[in-house]
Amino acid sequence: MWANGSTDRATIRQGITGLRKAVPGIPVASSRDGSWALEVARELVDVAHFRDVRDRALTQGPAERAPALRGVLHLFHPGGPLQHCPSSFADQRSTLAEEGRQAWLECLRADLARHDMAAVLEDTDRLAARWPGDQELFALRVQALARSHDTSIVKQEVGEWTGRWGRPNASLQACIASWTATRPKGRRLDGQGTLPRVPRQLPGGRRTLTGRSKERKDIKRALTRGPRHRWPVTLLCGLPGVGKSALVLATVPGFQERSFPDGTLYADLHGYTAERAERADPADVLAGFLHALGEPVPASLNDRISAYRSVLAERLVLVVLDNARDMEQLLPLLPGPGTSAAIVTSRNALRGLCDNEEALSMRINPLDNAEAAALLRKAVRAEHKAGNPAWTDQLISELVEVCEGLPLALTILASRIRQGTRSDLRQLVAEVRDHHARLDALDGIDKNQIGVRVAFDCSYRELSAPAAVLLQQLAVHPGPSISGEALTALSPVSGIAAGRAAAELESASLLSRTDERRALHRLIREYAREHAASLGEEVRARTVRQICAHTLKQVWTCDQTLVEGRDLPVPHRPELGVYEPETEREAMEFLDQEYPTACAVLGLAREWGDTRTAWLLSMALVTYQWRRHRYAEAARNLVDVLATSRDMTSASERAMIHRMVAGSYLNMDKTDAAAGQLRSAIALTERLPSEKDRTSLALSLNMLAGVRRKQGMADEARRHFLRALAVFRELDDRLDVGNALNGLARLDLDRRETAGALHHAEAAREVFEATADLSSQANVFVTLGDIRASTDALAEAAADYTSAAQLYRCLDYWARESRALRLLARVELRGGKHAEVRAALRRARELDARVRENDPAQQDRPGSR
Repeated sequence: MWANGSTDRATIRQGITGLRKAVPGIPVASSRDGSWALEVARELVDVAHFRDVRDRALTQGPAERAPALRGVLHLFHPGGPLQHCPSSFADQRSTLAEEGRQAWLECLRADLARHDMAAVLEDTDRLAARWPGDQELFALRVQALARSHDTSIVKQEVGEWTGRWGRPNASLQACIASWTATRPKGRRLDGQGTLPRVPRQLPGGRRTLTGRSKERKDIKRALTRGPRHRWPVTLLCGLPGVGKSALVLATVPGFQERSFPDGTLYADLHGYTAERAERADPADVLAGFLHALGEPVPASLNDRISAYRSVLAERLVLVVLDNARDMEQLLPLLPGPGTSAAIVTSRNALRGLCDNEEALSMRINPLDNAEAAALLRKAVRAEHKAGNPAWTDQLISELVEVCEGLPLALTILASRIRQGTRSDLRQLVAEVRDHHARLDALDGIDKNQIGVRVAFDCSYRELSAPAAVLLQQLAVHPGPSISGEALTALSPVSGIAAGRAAAELESASLLSRTDERRALHRLIREYAREHAASLGEEVRARTVRQICAHTLKQVWTCDQTLVEGRDLPVPHRPELGVYEPETEREAMEFLDQEYPTACAVLGLAREWGDTRTAWLLSMALVTYQWRRHRYAEAARNLVDVLATSRDMTSASERAMIHRMVAGSYLNMDKTDAAAGQLRSAIALTERLPSEKDRTSLALSLNMLAGVRRKQGMADEARRHFLRALAVFRELDDRLDVGNALNGLARLDLDRRETAGALHHAEAAREVFEATADLSSQANVFVTLGDIRASTDALAEAAADYTSAAQLYRCLDYWARESRALRLLARVELRGGKHAEVRAALRRARELDARVRENDPAQQDRPGSR
């Protein structure tokens, strides 16, 4: 091991000691004769492992040889073997380098044998840097180029190589001469030395697509990366009319000749047809494919499958299987292992395909609004736009909203627009606005164009009875989405059966799923409503009651997490399973998803005359609406509740509604309107003796005090605060004692009485620390920060604002966290801490953007910027 020959035992022992220190735990052992050994399993020694795998691989076929060799060739250092070893290892280094080169050549030959030209070209391009000018390596590259590119490309690369490395040897010259002869690119000769037949079976006609650039790239990437990298089967699934077939027929022609030089097979399997046509028989399809490939057609189905897969295993053929119904129809038509590939379209998710085959599933979604508008805009002629382009834009916007990006519906509307006049366009808009006539407006305009209703019929008639009933019930649900728990509550059967029915609808692409929520496309909802009439009035009414009851319980459960102790007479329904958040953040995040549905259910309750649910649901939503800056929506709902719930609410309950309306107005800076609501609340409970009524009175007084403070009526504000504080103390309501003290602290600060302000604020903080109310704790930290900022105690003020911001962040209360951060930035700026200022303002701007996104009306409020 040493360059200068033999070494004495002491030196060797010293070297072993150093080795053990450098590599703790290294398994070196000595023998009685004084020699040393590294005792390690053979497979853990790189060179031994490489040689063992290589020797086994050389006895295997190309399909197994290439991946086996690649699995060990990574053991070689890119700069060559035995890096950093002394010069005495030169011979071993040279021997191992040649072994690695020969292994790479064998790997590339195996790739050529299994027609993976992309892998050969990629690897030879990279390995040329390791072995510059290597003639055997370049010969393999020439073969791959000749079998996948035009002859001109091959000749160009040969010219560049000879210009750099000189005249090739005889072997390379023969290779170049053989592979640059005139021959269709990528074609292999059959056993008789002739070119096999090349079918190109895609239906004719010019096809252009609007949008879909990402989907087309994904399809191309899945199918054109070479046999070793591509997916053997690519499935496109999606709802009826989403444009799966059109996408395939517009995309495949762009790469079929280059990536699949041996042909393209196509079959419409008639899995879903408007005419109830008989589904394609796999035996008949296979007979057609074999005939197109120039092969004999055996009699039995199994023999046809074997012959078909044997032929495709040795050719580069793309099989397009359009409109597949199920796995039974599809499986016999899929290529086996080899170099060919298939692309399948189906409304059915074909879950068995992706579970049992090497298949890539791509769900095709509707177009986005911009793509949908672009499709319609192409159909609008100049005379339609003349004189009133704004009207045209409004027309397109309405039609896009109705179609929700469904290409079939958009294409039908585009056809009607092209054929119609301006008056026809007005009639078209009127039809799509009327949800009773909407699907009629989306019928095909001639026998060659299928309508939306007919397209949905093809899927609906295949549903089981439970799935059809669930679809009808989902049409009664107002949407736009539904949680898994709510979906289970819809079903009159067991939760397991409801889950199976939902899974069937998802598999049929009639129901979409995102995380834990499901949704119906708008047009599928319209279609299902037509069938929901068959449920009967009693079942529909029961479904509505279940929807309202579950939504109320779900929102109330979240609200209880947000505001512990709020008292509302929500019915106890233990049989209704709901999501139960553990933290306020989890509750807010769930309600972010549930809120549009809750609003829709609120409208459903009003429509069916369920004023009690409308009242309770409106109240249960208020906390969420306030934290998400949706004050106008809260006020609108609550004012409606005041007008409709008079006969079912007590005085204290009506006072609470008035307070919630007032709070919404106050947050919108409508102090006069807020004061009016609070005076009504006080009048309802001022002379009532019960503890509940007195608590309601004190809460109203405390809020009115805050309004009067904002209006500059300090004396009246102080009277109301003190009166409310006395009642809260009498009732031992510690939380609201703290709120009243915090109000007095704000009032003292307004008068620049900082000592009194600090006294009241510290007293409030002590009260809140004994409660779990994080919102009140955050509020008093803001007050403390304001007090300390007014006395130039900047470090203490910064600490208070930071605490407030952190608490608001825990509550997911974006607007108030933003306000606390801006106050923090102000005091940090006074202290010259510019990095802290930038960090606080960056986060505040992010929060403001979220607020505006949830409530665009806030963009126009003073100070919203």
